[in-house]
Amino acid sequence: MSFTAEDIHEIEFANAPFGRRGYSKTEVDAFVTRIAETLAGRDDLTAPEVHHVRFGRPLLGRRGYDEQQVDEFLDAVEAQLVASGGLGRAAAAVEVHEA
Repeated sequence: MSFTAEDIHEIEFANAPFGRRGYSKTEVDAFVTRIAETLAGRDDLTAPEVHHVRFGRPLLGRRGYDEQQVDEFLDAVEAQLVASGGLGRAAAAVEVHEA
């Protein structure tokens, strides 16, 4: 699956299962925004950055996002960035120039 910046804005993750804290919603949301900005050509997030990102946990008693869903999404984004050269703004500039 290939994502556009608009697709990224529509992404919703489920809460972590009961008994699991999951990933910090604030941190995941901020990173997802960077992904959308990269796909729109306004940021330069790379595939290695997506691969190595780590998210904190929400406060005790709160549930974050389901880790498996987030990880699967990030794997797909990483693969897309690898396929496109993972160059964010530079890749977008090339696409515009070629059009």
